[in-house]
Amino acid sequence: MDGSRRSLNRLGGICAILVGVSYIVVTAFFVLDPTQLIHDDKDRLWTELAQQSTPRVMQYWGYALGAVFAFGAIPAIAELVRDRHEGWVRWTTGLAYLSFGVTAVETFRLATATPQWADSYAGGDATVQTAIVTTDLLLRLDPATWLRFGALGPWFLVVNILALRYGLLSRPLTYLGIALGVLTTTTAFGVAFGIGVLVLVSAVLGGALAAPAWFVWVGVALRRGVPQAGHPAPQVTAPSTVDAMLSRKETRDA
Repeated sequence: MDGSRRSLNRLGGICAILVGVSYIVVTAFFVLDPTQLIHDDKDRLWTELAQQSTPRVMQYWGYALGAVFAFGAIPAIAELVRDRHEGWVRWTTGLAYLSFGVTAVETFRLATATPQWADSYAGGDATVQTAIVTTDLLLRLDPATWLRFGALGPWFLVVNILALRYGLLSRPLTYLGIALGVLTTTTAFGVAFGIGVLVLVSAVLGGALAAPAWFVWVGVALRRGVPQAGHPAPQVTAPSTVDAMLSRKETRDA
């Protein structure tokens, strides 16, 4: 492994571990946030946020900073399998950058605007409160989460399936990553189509458990080094028709 590859793995490993930690932070403040239990009453939601918005804002900061660190982790993770199927890896890596980019912009925006809107709701008249309740979805760049979660699932799947096929990472790690890819995708479907149970199960198994474990684990693997990575898979080519004919002729002559 050359020096540039080693430095990429080291930085990528640190960033991946920090992404995993960010998921833990998000999960912790999600549990501490009582407003997560409010789903269909936006007036009550903004009233509660006006009284205590810190847990919700800390979740947004966790998502935002984790997305920033992901930009350091993605290149090293993608490089592990790039030579195994460059087309799929390049395409899904672009989707991963898009996903984390949207997450960063959206959650930095929410972290800043949510306390301000909550204060405006608490101190405003009925007109202001109605305006906030009816337009709060505009704070989000990707309300249905097709970009935040839906675009990210294929990257997890491609990276882990290729790593499993070519033995680049341990089997348990790749199985966990494949499960994470499925759960990330089903989260987007659940949000987009309003399937609460699917969102809950996918978020708990994916965001709270699989995502932090996978990112920390792959970060440690990158830090330790993956010897087989970066070398093209051996190509086995079948002999041509001419070669086969010459071989048969030599056999007869012998």
